[in-house]
Amino acid sequence: MNLYILSNLLYYRNYGTIMPLSSYMMVENLDGLGPSIVNSLRKTDVWLVFPSICFMIFYCIVPLTRFPQQRPIESWQNFLLSVFPIAFIIVPSYLFHSPTDYAHPFGLYRNEIVRAYRQLGFINYYLYEIKYLKGVSEKERQSVVDFMNEYGRSHMAIENLSKSVGKNLIVILVESLQSWPIGLSVSGTEVTPCLNKIIHEAGTLYFPKVLPQVKGGRSSDAQLLINTGLLPIANGATASLYGTQKYPSLANALRERGYYSLSLLCDNKTYWNQEATTKSYGFDALYDRLAGDLPMTRADENLFKYGLSILKQVRQPFYAQLVTMSGHDAVKTDLKNPFGKISDKDIQVEYNLIITHYVDSCIGKFVSDLKHCGLYDNSVVVIAGDHDALTYNRFVGRDSVYLSDRYVPFVILNAPSEGVDCRLVIGQSDIYPTLLDLMGVSDYYFRGLGESVFRQPNGFAVYHTGEVEGDCTNDSLLANKRELWRISDLMIRMNYFRDK
Repeated sequence: MNLYILSNLLYYRNYGTIMPLSSYMMVENLDGLGPSIVNSLRKTDVWLVFPSICFMIFYCIVPLTRFPQQRPIESWQNFLLSVFPIAFIIVPSYLFHSPTDYAHPFGLYRNEIVRAYRQLGFINYYLYEIKYLKGVSEKERQSVVDFMNEYGRSHMAIENLSKSVGKNLIVILVESLQSWPIGLSVSGTEVTPCLNKIIHEAGTLYFPKVLPQVKGGRSSDAQLLINTGLLPIANGATASLYGTQKYPSLANALRERGYYSLSLLCDNKTYWNQEATTKSYGFDALYDRLAGDLPMTRADENLFKYGLSILKQVRQPFYAQLVTMSGHDAVKTDLKNPFGKISDKDIQVEYNLIITHYVDSCIGKFVSDLKHCGLYDNSVVVIAGDHDALTYNRFVGRDSVYLSDRYVPFVILNAPSEGVDCRLVIGQSDIYPTLLDLMGVSDYYFRGLGESVFRQPNGFAVYHTGEVEGDCTNDSLLANKRELWRISDLMIRMNYFRDK
């Protein structure tokens, strides 16, 4: 029980939610997480195990003969006396509310899992998880069919914009990169000098207000969003629970245009079940462990070095996804601190800025190397943060966290720039249809659940909690955006695209 409580506490500190039961089976993900776990511990955590320590001391000191021995029938009576009060507390909520009601435990866990856990406890949470993993009802299945029928009608005659037909697509998915350090100077030193230069070059589109829409799968959810246009499942990691299903994808759409696709990873392919998802997302090849012998914090330099040598040999046109790792944790490293002492900020902010500065230099060198080797001119390069980590409020010393503190960047190099408003708030689910438009495959059968930035987006996005960021005055449109989270969850769990 101590381990269960502690694991949930550490998970919450890193991911802001309760640890799904399915995540306890993901033992492969523990490899390399030692620094992250240590970094999440606090001195006050000792109070979690203090009662158990006291009990062990008491148990060792006090002889068992001091306690009266119970007969079996008395043990059963005590058991029933314990169970009935628990049942009396738990059962009424299930009897008096419909499962779709917000007041029902399942409804509350589905919408506000941390609040529900605090109010209703772990027994109700277990029941919710067991119910959730049982599958999709016939009514839910029909709601997906109805939605997709309407979806097909609305996307039937969509115009093909054909922006960058025939060019290579290189997507750099940057671990924990957020928008707030970009353009920031500390002690007279730019945190991201390379990105600052890149985003001001001709032919670059920079969207600083991208609301992350990942959930329990974190980095793997970002790959799901960008590669399939689907939102992650309501509970657990999509990559772990449904990593072997069939998905519509960017790689599959580009294959119809003669593209070869490959995914390049710093870490092991077992992390977040990436071996399975790489196949499910339609990639032709997977290269993992490109970090080599370097520690996690310096992994990116090897990823780009070895990745470039691979890209030089790949037939064109190609779609390459490079997944970085160095920014995973704000921990102490041997990297040079270019900022001096940041005395008015907490130490993790300082570590984060140092690592971000290093990652920026790796990206800058990679883009420069692409230009020197001749790949850049015939490629569209995308740089995207996968999720928030150390949010902006930590930098300014504010306790409250706003959705705007979580923004991640979306940068397109060698992009057509006419008529695009980069100041709008967009969601991560908008990246997939944007890339389809960018690469001239707008007629693909599934354009995702977001909006392309080339097609007058609505200028707002919905977080997994249902909160909205951006300007939205249309209640019906907002309700539809929120409904997409439920629809996507059902589509994935019922393997909707299996026969497509």
